[in-house]
Amino acid sequence: MIKYFAKTFFKIFLPFMAVFAVYIFASYNTSVKNAELSYKDILKTYWFLTSEYKSDNMEETLAFFKKLGSSRDIRITLIDMQGKVVFDSSVDDNRLSSLENHLTRKEVEHAVKGQEYYDIRKSATTGIYSIYYAAPYNDKYILRLVSDGSIFHNIYNKAKSDIILFFIIFSCFLFIVSLYITYRLFLPVTALSRVAKAISDNKSDFIMPKISDNVLEEAAALIYNINRQLLNEKETLDVERHILSSIINHIDEAVILFNSNNVIVKSNFQAYHFFSSAVKEGINPVTESVDYEKAVFFDNILQQEKGTIKSILDDNVFEIYVRNMQKYRLVVIRDITASADYNDFKAELTANIAHEIKTPVAIIMGAAETLLADDKMPEELSKKFLTKIYTGSARLNNIINQTLELYRVENTGVYIEEKADISKIISNIIIHETNKAVRYNNKTDRIYNIDSFHVEMILTNLINNAVKYSGGDIIDVSVYEENSALIIEVADMGPQIAEKERSRIFERFYTVSKSRKNSGFGLGLSIVKHIAFMYGGSAKVYPNNNKGNTFKIKLYERK
Repeated sequence: MIKYFAKTFFKIFLPFMAVFAVYIFASYNTSVKNAELSYKDILKTYWFLTSEYKSDNMEETLAFFKKLGSSRDIRITLIDMQGKVVFDSSVDDNRLSSLENHLTRKEVEHAVKGQEYYDIRKSATTGIYSIYYAAPYNDKYILRLVSDGSIFHNIYNKAKSDIILFFIIFSCFLFIVSLYITYRLFLPVTALSRVAKAISDNKSDFIMPKISDNVLEEAAALIYNINRQLLNEKETLDVERHILSSIINHIDEAVILFNSNNVIVKSNFQAYHFFSSAVKEGINPVTESVDYEKAVFFDNILQQEKGTIKSILDDNVFEIYVRNMQKYRLVVIRDITASADYNDFKAELTANIAHEIKTPVAIIMGAAETLLADDKMPEELSKKFLTKIYTGSARLNNIINQTLELYRVENTGVYIEEKADISKIISNIIIHETNKAVRYNNKTDRIYNIDSFHVEMILTNLINNAVKYSGGDIIDVSVYEENSALIIEVADMGPQIAEKERSRIFERFYTVSKSRKNSGFGLGLSIVKHIAFMYGGSAKVYPNNNKGNTFKIKLYERK
């Protein structure tokens, strides 16, 4: 602001000073010219007074000129028509012959021609600036009066000193006036500048100042009101943007907005969850992504003008919706992997249930038809067929119960109805009738924030699975804590599951009937694995030192 003030001041002061300087210069020249003319008139008057003396005696005339020259501050010179100095009141008579010819002097030159003339120059005789006035005295001589200019110089010096004093005083006056004008102009500009700075700094508590200049006050008020409106609109937009961000960040689909250069302008949390840093705002995911597969994935999307497509990335199936909006492109990506898996699951479930149900239903129907066909069948044989019907019905009931349990686990999610007390759960475990010994080794005695029913289902399925398929006499069950996780281990004594089948043992409906002496429906271990995943854990099987299998389940508590 100081620079602006100085700049404004000099813009006002310098033109004033320039005009004033021109005026002073013109006044000075006029004063000097008037002084010259005034002194010329004085010399001319002296010339006429001097020329009035007439005498036929030349010596008397010269004596009069000498007396007059000595009594006045005027030098009297008498020059003949050839330019020779005949008399000079300031020069001795014996030196007259040494004076140069004055015919080259301008005043003498004009006087020879019968004209009066005056000139100002430095005298060759006295060496000082003087004023010369010459005119014809008679037909033979030219009378010239010379003043050393002391009077003229006094007038000149006084005019010069007066003008300088006037110049200084008036310059100070102009300085003060310019300073005042600048200050008066600067006040409203400063106020307007404060308004502009407050607006640029987004000061919401800024109070509109009073501005003396009406035009600037109206301009400042207009800017102030416009800024208020913009701030209100900005607040509204910020609220709407926040609401919009909250909405798009709480939907399950990835939402990505691209500009015309395929640079990401906006994306939500789900997009980052799906694609990590590949959807960072401000980058082109095709040209700037370090992941080649993701770059190809987005390139295929951006090649699509509009509509819906499906694409696969990292074994996940995505449904992509593309819409163009002027200079932007909206892409909505939905992960339909679970839906695709579910469709596959439904087909697999239907086929497997049909296959599994087919056997017990065939047994039940065959035995029932036999009984119906022979109403005189012996009681012993009839009882045998009734046993088959009961066994088939029990197996069919087991298939239905396991299917319902799997449905419950997969669809109800984690809801902790009762926290897990391991000792209490172990005491409630019901084992199918068997002559095998189940040995429990519980190394934890605290309550876990895990649903008790889920822990019981894991233990029941693993123990019954070991009872059913193990050829050994002992089943070891260990429960302990490791790295903040609850570990459940169930170990049997074989036969061991083949290595190529261990990775599939937890799949739905998968059974290893070739390596086991009994065959099951294949849902028990799938239920165990799903429960483990719900608690962020894992389900694994590996061979143990007893030539059997150890099932290890890891569960993490819910916070």
